Amino acid sequence: MTAVESALLALTAAAIHGEAPQDPALSAAEWTDLFRLSERHKLLPLIADAAAPLPSLHAAVGQAGGPDWNQVTTTVYSQVNRQMYQENEFLNLLLDLRAAGLEPLVLKGPILRALYPKPLLRPSVDDDLFIPPEQAEDYHRALLARDLNADYPAADPQTADELSYHRPESPLYIELHKALFDSGSAVFAGYNDGFTASPDVPETVRIQDVTIRTLPPTEHLRFLLLHACKHFFHSGFGLRIVSDICLFARAYAERIDFSAVRAACAGLHCERLADAIFRIGEKHLGIPAPICFAGDVEEAALLADVLDAGLHGATLDRLHSSSVTLETVASARTGTAIRSGLRQALFPPLARLKGHYPFLKKHPWLLPWAWARRAAGFAVGRLRGKESAPADSLRIGKERVALLREYELIDGRNEISP
Repeated sequence: MTAVESALLALTAAAIHGEAPQDPALSAAEWTDLFRLSERHKLLPLIADAAAPLPSLHAAVGQAGGPDWNQVTTTVYSQVNRQMYQENEFLNLLLDLRAAGLEPLVLKGPILRALYPKPLLRPSVDDDLFIPPEQAEDYHRALLARDLNADYPAADPQTADELSYHRPESPLYIELHKALFDSGSAVFAGYNDGFTASPDVPETVRIQDVTIRTLPPTEHLRFLLLHACKHFFHSGFGLRIVSDICLFARAYAERIDFSAVRAACAGLHCERLADAIFRIGEKHLGIPAPICFAGDVEEAALLADVLDAGLHGATLDRLHSSSVTLETVASARTGTAIRSGLRQALFPPLARLKGHYPFLKKHPWLLPWAWARRAAGFAVGRLRGKESAPADSLRIGKERVALLREYELIDGRNEISP
């Protein structure tokens, strides 16, 4: 682990505990790298706030290769102001929906942000609403009537698992979920079981002066772990997801049935990944692991992947490599043979590309055109030095498949051809 990565972990731990951190004594260039890494993990406000009083940071500002502190603080103020505006818009929208007789369950963002000592330093881009499938048309009409635009106007609220909306000239971005995971994917078979948007006794949380409804704590923790697993199958997840999960488990520990959560994870073969997440939280963020998840598991490989991934593994080479990991998991679920790894990286199936090329949702016959754009993107990205060759994406995919095996998300029989 590098000094910069160690500093990211230490400063994150101090920030989530509301404690003064020790000075990591980084060089000027290392401070610059730390802020870049923090932004990749969407933790820049949290890290900048924790680091602000540290002598080695003050010494680094103004040095050759040192951080542009004015730029850092400008970015932080922008993100915090955006989050404050977004949260106010979101809460007002919930009140409007309630007045119209619609009561969604709010997931992740506002619930998790409230667990941090300084909530607005934990930014999020969107707000997730879990809704009963039979009410999708009602929500669609209600959001359009409140000046939100559908991102994919051609999407059918009656058939789509997920719908997204944004308000022009506003940071408000809403995702409606009729199902929490892709119901048509073999990769996530069983992931939606047991989740309902109309629980008998929903949890209520007070955000500012608005009471919002969410999943009960046991179900919400199960969702957070499976959501992390979903991102792990795709291109990885970052430190903020680890922090969110561990803080949630600590905050609601007395009301969570951890045995039930572990049993659900075991049924979907992701209990060792959950163990490793909680072990990272315990060893590196100072949040004790729940007893049911305190197993003897090596977390170093997962931690390295987490630190490399950024928030959601959004580097282009990781995104391209997700074709390999998803194909491998689908193969393990269905017992089918894995297609050629390089072919899969270059020419993934329609279901894998719909999220990257929305026009495929309405015009699936344009799949060859999407493949051509993908290949052109590889070429242009390489010329600009922004991404690796397809063979490098395949290599990354193979390395991440090895992680899937290490944490027993798949067995060792799934091999990828060159």
